[in-house]
Amino acid sequence: MRTTSSTDDVRARALFGHRALALAARAAVVVIAFYLTLPLVWSEGNPFRYDAAVSATIAGALIVAACGALALLASRNRALGAQLTRLEERLEELGDRNWELKEAAERNRGILEALGDVIVRRDHDGRIIYANDAFCRLAERPFDALVGTALSLRIVTQGPITLLADGTRIHDQEMEGARWIAWRDVEIRDLSGRSEVLSVGRDVTDRTQAEQALGQARDQAEAANRAKGRFLAMVSHEIRTPLNGILGMADLLLDTPLQPEQTTYAKAVRTSGETLLSLIEEILDLSKIEAGKLDLEAKPFALGALVEETVELLSPRAQAKGLDIGSYIDERLGQRVIGDAARLRQVLLNLAGNAIKFTEAGGVSVVVEPGSASNEIRFLVRDTGIGIAPDAQARIFDEFEQADGGATRRFGGTGLGLAISRRIVERMGGCIALDSMPGHGSTFGFTVTLPPAAGDGGVPLMAPNLSGQAILIVARSASEAALVARRLEQWGATTSLVSEPAAASALLAARRWDAILADRAFGAELAREAASVPRRIVL
Repeated sequence: MRTTSSTDDVRARALFGHRALALAARAAVVVIAFYLTLPLVWSEGNPFRYDAAVSATIAGALIVAACGALALLASRNRALGAQLTRLEERLEELGDRNWELKEAAERNRGILEALGDVIVRRDHDGRIIYANDAFCRLAERPFDALVGTALSLRIVTQGPITLLADGTRIHDQEMEGARWIAWRDVEIRDLSGRSEVLSVGRDVTDRTQAEQALGQARDQAEAANRAKGRFLAMVSHEIRTPLNGILGMADLLLDTPLQPEQTTYAKAVRTSGETLLSLIEEILDLSKIEAGKLDLEAKPFALGALVEETVELLSPRAQAKGLDIGSYIDERLGQRVIGDAARLRQVLLNLAGNAIKFTEAGGVSVVVEPGSASNEIRFLVRDTGIGIAPDAQARIFDEFEQADGGATRRFGGTGLGLAISRRIVERMGGCIALDSMPGHGSTFGFTVTLPPAAGDGGVPLMAPNLSGQAILIVARSASEAALVARRLEQWGATTSLVSEPAAASALLAARRWDAILADRAFGAELAREAASVPRRIVL
């Protein structure tokens, strides 16, 4: 627009120059003609004397002035013509640029229309300044009928409005016809600085319907899950009652005189009943956890006694497989803590029981030590079993999952023990983890917070001082012997652990020992060789 105005000005000035040039030429002709006819006028009785030289001088000066003016006007006219040419070239360039901008605007408009977004722009009074075709179709009115009006679409449901940090408002609206539009309202400024609102809406009907369908499906699934939990709890309770009767009758039957074959059958009935009862208990626990009804108690209990009782309960199973089992409780821990002893025992039984199940040789150890945070206690259950492959470690804490889940698996079980243990530990506010390698055993560890009970300062009753004492430990299995060595070292002693009598004999001759702890199987063999040792203890 500015270039066009400049071009018009140049054209006007050029036209004025042409007119001025013509007028000057006419004036020069008139003046020259006047001076050429002046002698004739003077010759007819003019009382004044005519001076031809002065007249010629004046006429020459006028002619020179007229020629100078004509030359100046011609130069100015040429400059204006050149400027007009440049402006016309610039005008042509701007015309091309304007055409390109119009083409780009049309292309962008086509893209926006292809996207299907609803776009409307309103001024500070809420009147429509611009609306695209999608908005016109939604409003069922042409563009000319919308401009300048404050028309609002018919809304059935207004969703919650979210205000972003930059002032953008995001909200959903349900229109007539069950159509949902997701709006983004952005405040902008026009050229005069007044505020305007640009609203961009996208049809999200499919997404909203899918979310609603998903919500309904989720509600139905949760209802079905609750119904399943109630069904499992009811059925498990109803099954457990007659099952306890079967187990009681089996025990009574085993107390009567029976033939060897009958005893075998009765023991098989009891073993099967105990397995089924264990499965029912796990299902009941899982249903309680899923229903959110796993309540935890917070009562004082003796931590050491709980761990030792758990190990004693599992000792017959370990000894039946020829395994060692032992426990170690760090003396820095308090004797009594506050927590749910029953659930903690359940977790330890699950972890240690699995360790015994999947260990063929060696032993199982339960270690309890302080955690990294205040009042935090870490429980470790180590075994020398088959180990767990890395790809199976992530899923064994899921329900009904086992590391060996194939059809030819060697070990039985439902795969609920670890899942229940993980849920209980998490319910206690702790976490459970696994460190394992195939063929090198596994270590299950979990950490929970158990504050000390009132009046318990965490100081052991008695801790012997074994500083400077050298003790030799001889045992086939390193599991239980390692726990003994750790306890002795905590009391200040220096220990050496060997598993063969020959190695023990070599160490006995190599240095002086204050005490020797030997496995019962090695007691007789080492008794004579260890005669110089002040204290000899047979395990």
